[in-house]
Amino acid sequence: MLVELTKVVVLKDNIKIQRVHINPANIVSIVEDNLKYHSLKESLIKAGVHNQLSISEVKIFDGAETETITVLGDPNTIKGKLARKQVLRG
Repeated sequence: MLVELTKVVVLKDNIKIQRVHINPANIVSIVEDNLKYHSLKESLIKAGVHNQLSISEVKIFDGAETETITVLGDPNTIKGKLARKQVLRG
């Protein structure tokens, strides 16, 4: 089951918000990054992100290397999304 997270991509003077789907089994760690949030706060608000959200760095291991992405939400919220179980009907 894939989990949808909101990825923050920092371009030169602009921020792009993307929806990404990640396999929870590939997540190595989730760390809250308040320093990055404060440096990006103005750009995030202009992009339509609520000013009370936090930013976390998620490390993903794909079998060969580890990639770090920046996502919206605190570690507890992200952990809650990862723990949800989906019941398939059919």
